[in-house]
Amino acid sequence: MKHMRHALDKSRLFFPATAFFMILFLLTGPLALGDSSPYEPLRPGAAGAEGRRTPIVAAIEKARPAVVSVYAQVNGRSRDPFRDQFFDRFFGDMWRARPGLSLGSGVVIDGARGLIVTNEHVVRGASRLTVTLNDGRELPAKVLGADPRFDLAVLSVNSSQALAELELGDSEGLMIGETVIAIGNPFGLSHTATTGVVSATGRSLSGTSQGGALSDLIQTDASINPGNSGGPLLNLHGEVIGINTAIHAQGEGLGFAIPSGQVRRITARLMRGENQGAALDLGLELAGAGRPRQGETGCLVVAVKDGGPGDLGGLEKGDLLMRLDGSPTAAIADYEMILNSLSPGQSVKAEILRDQRPLTLTLTPRAVSEAEALDLAWRLFGIKVSERRGRLFLEAPADRSPAQALGLRAGDLLLIFGGREVVSRADLARAVMETRFQTTVSLSFQRGRTIYRLSMSR
Repeated sequence: MKHMRHALDKSRLFFPATAFFMILFLLTGPLALGDSSPYEPLRPGAAGAEGRRTPIVAAIEKARPAVVSVYAQVNGRSRDPFRDQFFDRFFGDMWRARPGLSLGSGVVIDGARGLIVTNEHVVRGASRLTVTLNDGRELPAKVLGADPRFDLAVLSVNSSQALAELELGDSEGLMIGETVIAIGNPFGLSHTATTGVVSATGRSLSGTSQGGALSDLIQTDASINPGNSGGPLLNLHGEVIGINTAIHAQGEGLGFAIPSGQVRRITARLMRGENQGAALDLGLELAGAGRPRQGETGCLVVAVKDGGPGDLGGLEKGDLLMRLDGSPTAAIADYEMILNSLSPGQSVKAEILRDQRPLTLTLTPRAVSEAEALDLAWRLFGIKVSERRGRLFLEAPADRSPAQALGLRAGDLLLIFGGREVVSRADLARAVMETRFQTTVSLSFQRGRTIYRLSMSR
């Protein structure tokens, strides 16, 4: 009995003590185990700067040497980008470049070769480009390749020594609320760093590029200002997960970046010297997100053109296209982006679901001719044109077509289609291929002395 009382007395001491330490662990355990909060020091309790170095600070220190300022001059005067429709809508009248210069940012992605990625709108029409490095050196630059549809450009500089570079990270696994960092040259204040979070992914902005729209963008509340264009959006590992491209002038905390997955694909093509790429086709008609599989979605194949690349590769109506060339096709915009990044004759793997069974097929896209693209304009929109004296005049639209529903008439002068100025049949063919996956297309036409700007839906 005496021993039992002794044991009970010990247990009364043991359980409160155990409870105390469990509560203490729950309150402090995550910190003791090294919580990855971006605002806590990497070495808590360390003296001096080390005790203040947070993951954000470490990421900025890693990235800054590879971030550059880009100065563009056009025909001996400044190209004022804010006169473009792109900037009027997404920046407004917030800022003007100082005389003689337009400002932007960039990031070195291949230091040994001196390759820099930036926005296409930063260098568009530039007669001279200068890049300023983090150490203050100024180097002349040339455009290696540019694609306005994706607002991306690759610059090349010559340096006697390899430049600091940054790795393109993984934008597919971004989490809403994840901390991100924007570095750039806002208002000419070089290497300015701001922080925020990923507000959303998969955003689309219409009327922001010569191709008519930018899709699959990262939205962030990190401050992105004029001059930040072309600079990197970083994760806490200091990896580039996006290229900053636009803000919305009518709202605070509305910044947008091109995801690194898209940057990787497009810059690879630009570095091969293929500026806007060929208009490619797999002979497929797709619908939006199809049946889910373990949280994934794909594009539903609703038609396969006889004798087309999809048909020859074994695709069938009803297949669910999950991935193309290793990248997910959760939406038609994903499919379009991947297709536009390929080269004619380049074979790619298509991962599909057929009757819930996974299959992998090999497809080889083919280039679309001008005649085929103009035939597509007739089938999709009911538009046919004749070219006279460097201008495009509409012929009678097809019955019950989007063009007829919009009120277009024979003799109307077509000025803009899908955000692209069109003065030849070749221009219209390219514009049609760029907008073939869109359900609404902007256009401008002239009738008499009046110019109309309308949207056409199909």
